[in-house]
Amino acid sequence: MSDYRVTLLGTPGVYQNGELVHFPYRKAEGILYYLCVEKNASRDELVSLFWGSCDEDSGRQNLRQALFQIRRCLGEDIVILQGRNGLKLNQRRSVRTDWDAPDPEFALSRERLLDFFYLKDCPEFDAWVEKKREQQISRSLSYIENQLKDPAVYRDAARLQRLIDIWQFWKPWDEEMVLTGMKCFAQAEKYDLGLRLYQEYNKRLQDDLAEVPSHAAELLYRTLLHRKKVSSLRKPSARANFFGRMTEVQYIDERIFWFLNGESTISVVIEGEEGVGKTMLMQQIFEMNYGSSVLQLASHCYSAEERFPLKAWRDLFVQLENLCATGILQLSDSSLGLLSALLSRRIAEEDGDGTWASVALINGVLGLFKELVKQWKIVLYFDSLQWMDSVSQRLLQRIMIEFGNDQVFLIATCRTDEKKHIRGLLLALQERNIITSLPLSSFSEEETCAIIREVLQLSEDSSSDAHELFLRTEGNPLVLMETLNVIRQEGWKKDCPLPRIDMLIQLRLDRLTPQQRRVLDALSIHFEHANLEDLEILVGIPPMELIELLDQLLTAGFIVEQPWGSGIVYKFKHQFYKDYVHQNLSMGKRRLWHRTVAEFYDKKKTGDRWRILLPYTIRHYEYGGDPERAEALRDLQVQ
Repeated sequence: MSDYRVTLLGTPGVYQNGELVHFPYRKAEGILYYLCVEKNASRDELVSLFWGSCDEDSGRQNLRQALFQIRRCLGEDIVILQGRNGLKLNQRRSVRTDWDAPDPEFALSRERLLDFFYLKDCPEFDAWVEKKREQQISRSLSYIENQLKDPAVYRDAARLQRLIDIWQFWKPWDEEMVLTGMKCFAQAEKYDLGLRLYQEYNKRLQDDLAEVPSHAAELLYRTLLHRKKVSSLRKPSARANFFGRMTEVQYIDERIFWFLNGESTISVVIEGEEGVGKTMLMQQIFEMNYGSSVLQLASHCYSAEERFPLKAWRDLFVQLENLCATGILQLSDSSLGLLSALLSRRIAEEDGDGTWASVALINGVLGLFKELVKQWKIVLYFDSLQWMDSVSQRLLQRIMIEFGNDQVFLIATCRTDEKKHIRGLLLALQERNIITSLPLSSFSEEETCAIIREVLQLSEDSSSDAHELFLRTEGNPLVLMETLNVIRQEGWKKDCPLPRIDMLIQLRLDRLTPQQRRVLDALSIHFEHANLEDLEILVGIPPMELIELLDQLLTAGFIVEQPWGSGIVYKFKHQFYKDYVHQNLSMGKRRLWHRTVAEFYDKKKTGDRWRILLPYTIRHYEYGGDPERAEALRDLQVQ
């Protein structure tokens, strides 16, 4: 049987076993191309497209002659009837077209559909071709846009360049293409490619349309020039243990650059749960070189100091005092006296009722900042904003409302599960469009696997090891890096302890009440999740009180709830929390509770519920120290 390959993209042609097929006239060839794209058509449709100016009888006669020529060249059964009036290509014949190629192949073609193929007096056919060319471009650009959302693309500069080039080929004056391409190259740290893309676009606009790029494009161009310079000056140590997050680095850095250049911008609060890398991201920004005309001031808030006025600003005041001592800063005597009083704690001793701290002190620090902003552009860094005391919050709010984003830019980190402590501050600044939230989440499985392979120097085919590590760490950057450090030092161990992570988990657990901790202990006994009844048999707490405790644990971010059939089940938010809680139960308690759950399940020996619980019952008996009963149930499971 003959093999047919039909080229539709670019100069069209039909090839039979590799040889070009010659048609006696072009309309017969055009009908075949139409059927290759549309797959089927009615006779009336074809007559209208190719012989629209003829009467109906002449048109049908011309169509019959064209079909005869197609069948003579390619075989009698290449075009078959579909009903009384329809025609379609025979699917049993091997006809391959590049129009039906997979997206990766189709989208990266630079050839237009039916290029240089024209039919005389066929305006309807010409309109159809133009419509399909628009579909071709739309399909190509849709694929390219989806590809540019894939983080893996940024690790392959050649592929990224090709995707942008194809987009540029189809839409040479599309500014969205230019902006997206420049951001993609910046994220891949290929700044020269992004700069060249802008320069080519600028030249095309001026040469072809006598126009110039928009302010947004020109600003992004200047941003890339700045980021190229910053990248060359960035400390190697800052890159050593920092993976991913280039999108976020780019997002914050752009806004700082706009701030330094007098453009409209907005400060950033990095939000996320514990261990997602908020502090490390902020540190990366802090270590970038923004020039000598910028005053960067950083401070860290601590949970132990959340009730002490202005403790959150102490690090920052120390930096100002040191800068004054070295002659870098010049402040008035009153401001120097205020700094000295703040750091010597004389003000705290004089302040009996908090009135001075809440009014005069805040006004005094505002006066100090008025002096600073006359000399510098200031970037403030506050880590763990959720622990900031109330007086410090009021001071920060006043400073940002008065100077924010014009003379003072704020970068802060905040834990989402503790945000309630500073919700008033955040709302006040968000309502005035002074700050925006930048959510930070755990790494995806693909990002996690890429980091694991890079750190442990694994090959691409070691996906099973990387997948197992992802399941264990859930992509949490802190847990992931601690695990990788242990593996590098001691090798892979299934339940290897993570001292730093375990300490952080224990610090959070220490803040729970005994009843809350008892509920978590009970939940850790269950292998996947537990419903209210499952927990009640272990903790011995009435249902209403137990639900209240579960709500408190939900709010604290330890657990999550989800629908399960007609009910609700609870489970740990993170597997590493569950593992830690379970491992730290006493051996006696662990064995007793597993056996209690096993016996409770063992009584449910009828219905679908029992069949679902049977595998869990077996494992609970094994953990509860009754292997004989577990083996008996395993035999029952086999039956």
